[in-house]
Amino acid sequence: MRWCVLVVAVACGNDPPPGSGGARSGSSAARLEPAGVACEQLAFAQSTPVPEASGAGWLEVDGRLVLVAIGDSGNHGAYGLIDPDTGKTLEQGRLPLGDAGDDIEGVAGRGDTLYAITSAGWLRAWKRDRKGFTLIAGPYPIGAVDHSLPRHGGLGDTPPKGDGMVCDAFGVNCGRNYEGLCLAPDAAAPCTGFVASKADGHLYCLFFAEGDQLAVDRTRAIAVDRPGVVADCAFDEAGRLWVADNLFGMSQVVRVDGWRDPPHAQVVKIAQIGIGFPEVLAVRGDTLYRMSDTGGAPSLMAKFRCTPPAR
Repeated sequence: MRWCVLVVAVACGNDPPPGSGGARSGSSAARLEPAGVACEQLAFAQSTPVPEASGAGWLEVDGRLVLVAIGDSGNHGAYGLIDPDTGKTLEQGRLPLGDAGDDIEGVAGRGDTLYAITSAGWLRAWKRDRKGFTLIAGPYPIGAVDHSLPRHGGLGDTPPKGDGMVCDAFGVNCGRNYEGLCLAPDAAAPCTGFVASKADGHLYCLFFAEGDQLAVDRTRAIAVDRPGVVADCAFDEAGRLWVADNLFGMSQVVRVDGWRDPPHAQVVKIAQIGIGFPEVLAVRGDTLYRMSDTGGAPSLMAKFRCTPPAR
């Protein structure tokens, strides 16, 4: 099968309006003109053996910063440690999952802890233990479980009826169909981070509730794109928030400015960059990483440097 890297010039023009079915009034973000950023593809391994890479987060492992990529449904917590400079897969293994589904879609590192969320809205946390990982929290729901939501959501690109935010622990692509998880480096931020919903195109605020468990706040949300296209979200080390679309959204990457005040956040279009069917987004400085989930192994990868025009 022939694979091509999708590298398209910065998109201009009007985007479709955000879809309905998300948070109530006050959640829509203003959309700004493209930032005039130029992106170039950098040398990087073309793939990783991790199957169906759907999420990746930064973590320091054995004294070095790596990307931890995780496969989604049916791969039983398969992970790989990836060198951010070369793309070499340094380690492979399986994460302990506990008693819940394995449709892991969003991954984020914070401090010495790795977090991941399933499409159904169930969260886990791990710490490094020798040459593997130990499950230290979860699986637990980030909100009340709505048992009226079907366990299987098909493509997961339609907003659910009602206000439900979490579905059955073994659900796949159900409810809000969370595709991304991003945690802010600033512990004092009003939102600890966000979960990205493919079903309605919103980012929903996360906060630490009782017992140091992350919980979702439906009322604090940012409408980023239309239903069916949002693939991931990521914070960089400076605390900037980024969101990426899948191929149905033309692999668009945007930056969300003013995310600390969700009702007044602004979406800035950056570029259309990706590979295969891009799902993963990770950002470090001016470098953006994208990984593809095309239903098996290996998972394609690409690395880009995106810089604003010289003044």
